[in-house]
Amino acid sequence: MKGGRIVSARYGNGGGGAGDPNGASQGEPPRPISKGGAKRPLGVVAASAVEGARTLLRKHVELAKLEVTEAASVRAAGAGMMAAAAAVAVFALGFIAAAAAAALALVMPTWAAILIVAVVLLAVAGALLLVGRRAIRTAPTAAERTRETLKEDARWAKRQIAR
Repeated sequence: MKGGRIVSARYGNGGGGAGDPNGASQGEPPRPISKGGAKRPLGVVAASAVEGARTLLRKHVELAKLEVTEAASVRAAGAGMMAAAAAVAVFALGFIAAAAAAALALVMPTWAAILIVAVVLLAVAGALLLVGRRAIRTAPTAAERTRETLKEDARWAKRQIAR
């Protein structure tokens, strides 16, 4: 006790004011201690946490946008290959029709040549179709990395709270 007041070295309420190493004035609770050993006001700590959460959320939204754009471009390339396969198939059908017409009309080797061209074009169309389908199926799902990052952040936050 000092002059009718209770003095506590722990809470630094003996001297108070600006000269107090704890930074607390008389009657105030102690401030949280930062990594360097200096204490920071609770308001500063809360503002820092809120700003960190905002930044983290903005980064997650940015990552999700990038993932969606990437997945869409891969799918668009696959769809383009499938459209090319359809165009080649239309030409192949034209050659098959020409081969059938030549076979029926002339019964000569001309139809065989046209039929060979049609088969080759169908093989190209089939290859393009398979490649395009594989590209679409193997494209990453939208926000896959964002989901994983959010899970990591949740695990990190749980570890920080447990300390």
